[in-house]
Amino acid sequence: MANIMNPQFPLVLRQNRNTMNKGYGKYYPERAQVKTISLRGLCEHMASHQSIYSRDVIEGVITKMTSCLTELLAEGNPVKIDGLGTFDPVVESNKGGLTLADLSEGRYNPQTAVKGVHIRFLPEGAQNDKITSVRFKEQCDFSTIGILEPIDLTPDETDASKKKWGHKIVPIDIFVAEQNAAGNGNGNGNSGDSGASGSDNGNDDSGSAPVSGDGD
Repeated sequence: MANIMNPQFPLVLRQNRNTMNKGYGKYYPERAQVKTISLRGLCEHMASHQSIYSRDVIEGVITKMTSCLTELLAEGNPVKIDGLGTFDPVVESNKGGLTLADLSEGRYNPQTAVKGVHIRFLPEGAQNDKITSVRFKEQCDFSTIGILEPIDLTPDETDASKKKWGHKIVPIDIFVAEQNAAGNGNGNGNSGDSGASGSDNGNDDSGSAPVSGDGD
């Protein structure tokens, strides 16, 4: 696997506000919300790496690969891209299942027995090309933007189920100074929304937002 080293992997720190979690009150890093790279953006990035192919050529190849990948997966074929991983079509059956009587009486219809087909991605697992977890972390250079703080977008709303929240990012040094000035230097100052979480780090899988007004 090529050495990626992205010096701009942005992180924010989110406070665990789940009072039932042992990590309550602590701060945990998560990826900051950034713009998704489009196909054209990816192709422009590839072309900038001293490639002999222009962006248009690269985009054409990837577009064709995408359509062929879909075609092969629709035929039930797992497709492996070396150094990246394997795309694997997985069948989800209906919960009712089929009895022997159903099969004996010809009531089996794959179009109704199959609820759906999911495409599962399995990252490359070879020792030198592994792109999962700790090994991929070694390819990243993290940059922490600040603390992700909730903003009450509906301060006059008394019904908790109808309240809407946004977020803002506060630089760490400013946040620490504000908390110390407010007497929350123990690290357990909790204001704003109280998101539930089942993990120790309090991540709620809602994604982070670098600006206010996301209305989560």
